Amino acid sequence: MAKKNRPVKRQGETYADVIARRKIGQQTLRMAMEDQAVALAADIKCQQMLWTVIVALNELYEFGPKRTQAVLDAAGQIAEEFENMRLEHGYDFAEEKLRQRAEKVSGVKIKYQHEAEREAWEQLKAKEA
Repeated sequence: MAKKNRPVKRQGETYADVIARRKIGQQTLRMAMEDQAVALAADIKCQQMLWTVIVALNELYEFGPKRTQAVLDAAGQIAEEFENMRLEHGYDFAEEKLRQRAEKVSGVKIKYQHEAEREAWEQLKAKEA
């Protein structure tokens, strides 16, 4: 006959404490699973953006396999530089340096995503007022 999966009651604990402890464990597990789902969604979005850039390079500049591979190799090297900078100086520093570099080579004012969202929210609020 199979044993029931009963909660273990520690000395001095009430069954309410046991239930609360089990609930906290379940919530922690649920949060970890949600974090993994968010990370997976972010990874998928990054992959889609990379594919979009590869297709755009082909359509605009007729990049074939050789030139596309050169771009991917350069991106890998820049990612390594970013990681080394992150380890040495911290994430915020490395991210800002990468943003500045992208802004310099592109000639486009590059903002953080949260800045654009905040500005859009403020514009919406101003229109409503």
